[in-house]
Amino acid sequence: MSIKLYQTLKESLQVKQDDPIRVKLLTAQFADIDPEIQEIIGADARGVQPNPSMAHPIEFTDEGEYISIVDEFGIYWRKPKEGGLYYDMCKFPLSGLEDEDIEKYSFPDSREPSRFEGLSERIDLLSSNGEYPIVFDNCMGNGIFQMGNHLMGYDNFLVAFSLEEKSADYVMDKILDMKMEFWDEVLTRFGDRIDIVKELDDLGTQLNMMISPDSYRERIQPRLKKLVHFIKKKSPHVKMMMHSCGSMSKAIPALIDAGVEILNPLQYTANDMDPATLKKEYGKELTFWGGGIETQNIIPFGSAQDVEDECRRQMDILMPGGGFVFAQVHSLQWGVPLENVFSMWNTVKKYGRY
Repeated sequence: MSIKLYQTLKESLQVKQDDPIRVKLLTAQFADIDPEIQEIIGADARGVQPNPSMAHPIEFTDEGEYISIVDEFGIYWRKPKEGGLYYDMCKFPLSGLEDEDIEKYSFPDSREPSRFEGLSERIDLLSSNGEYPIVFDNCMGNGIFQMGNHLMGYDNFLVAFSLEEKSADYVMDKILDMKMEFWDEVLTRFGDRIDIVKELDDLGTQLNMMISPDSYRERIQPRLKKLVHFIKKKSPHVKMMMHSCGSMSKAIPALIDAGVEILNPLQYTANDMDPATLKKEYGKELTFWGGGIETQNIIPFGSAQDVEDECRRQMDILMPGGGFVFAQVHSLQWGVPLENVFSMWNTVKKYGRY
């Protein structure tokens, strides 16, 4: 949920405001939802995530019409002061560099201690009664494919990837190494108290995958499989969640083969993402976490009744046989009517039971 919408929600519910509201993801301006709100809505899981690294503290720069930041990877982001809701990527640290210069790039330290300070106590608090599964989220940047785009820039990386240039493979291998170190540290520290680990790699646009299914299976999936195998060997009990937006159904068999057990979300208004078809084809192998209601049209612009009808339709499709965790397709944006948020929650409480 966006920070601005969350602030309005808390005011409506007369829940004490934090000053400032805690941020879950700075660039996307997502709020970290308070346990009190999670209790009110009946949330069934609890999430934890690493702290921002103190080795690379974020500094906000005033650029006139914009506020800008540079993250720990060296990616430059900026947000308009007037009406800006997100930070957008504008410059990429490996854009236009020769291979030898790319190889000089220093990745952030995945094991940097400040990332993990206080997390043990937070996990203990969230799991004290054993009622809620714990999801460990925000896993050192984005996925192997998506992070390559973020470091080199989409145009440079996709060309290098398509031409099978050395730079693309080098960057993907370094991202994999970084992630394996990160999950090694996380699972060494907290593995016995974590139920689900989450990776994320957006593969689709509204219309199709950004690369061919064959390219994904040949170039990305072996690296993901190595990462999942490492995680499972370290903590066999954890379930593996993959976040991937857009039209990405053609990659689902490769994700399952790599060891992914949970798909988040199910963006069912994108091409080739029909929920009934995906439930029938993959419902015995995948849990769908998300896909309860689309967030582009109905929940921001429909009526409360439209929201209820859509939620019930999606639950009728995805609930049978289990393997479905209700969540909206993506974040709730600023401007979504609160009555629609409440309609979604109340519908799930009323009809989302076996």
